[in-house]
Amino acid sequence: MLVGAESRVSACIYREDMDQNSHPIDSHGIEELDHQPPMPWDRQLAAIRRSPQLSAVEAARIAQHEADVMIDAQRSLPAPGPPTWDGLHTVINTLHRKNLLPDHLPHTRSASVMVTHLLSELALVICGHRGLRPDLEAATAEARIELDQVRFETECITWLIAGRLGVRAAAAGSLKGYLKHGELIPEFSRDRVLQTVDTIEDLFGGALAFGAAIREETPSLFEIDVHLAV
Repeated sequence: MLVGAESRVSACIYREDMDQNSHPIDSHGIEELDHQPPMPWDRQLAAIRRSPQLSAVEAARIAQHEADVMIDAQRSLPAPGPPTWDGLHTVINTLHRKNLLPDHLPHTRSASVMVTHLLSELALVICGHRGLRPDLEAATAEARIELDQVRFETECITWLIAGRLGVRAAAAGSLKGYLKHGELIPEFSRDRVLQTVDTIEDLFGGALAFGAAIREETPSLFEIDVHLAV
């Protein structure tokens, strides 16, 4: 068992080997445009989650140029407050108008659970894993793609957007194993993940506007006298 400096060096090499499984989907991939080897995926994920004022692609580019800055992948921005059901109704109505609302929604009293479910379903639809893909200029998956790749990319997309919206959602599946335990990850496309994140957020005007939408509060028709409130 390695300890001290040798252990840290070994861990870095191991993580770099795992990140070689990521690849751009076309000749205009983020890594190729920057002419630099891709930074570790966990650090890039963290940088993107913490930059909701930027698109996912822009945040990735900046992180790539500042690769020497230490970033904690498990650390999140302070949540501005949980989603509200008023906000969720607005989001659901928007998706319904755009023909993107899933056929089945979970029975839950948690608005956060509903947001996470909608994000996962949107990721699958926009990547083309739910049949005919909508024409939203997002990167579509190859005709033949392994199930573990589908799951991992969906987990990344869901976790990224949830973090950028300030919604508490734990990493799941292969992504959780990778971030917490350094487990191997399947081959996947960074470009498809980032482009899908931007496409979903753009449905609502970007991450900041999306975050505001899910926290909308519909004012009551009746004002309560503060002296009568209990």
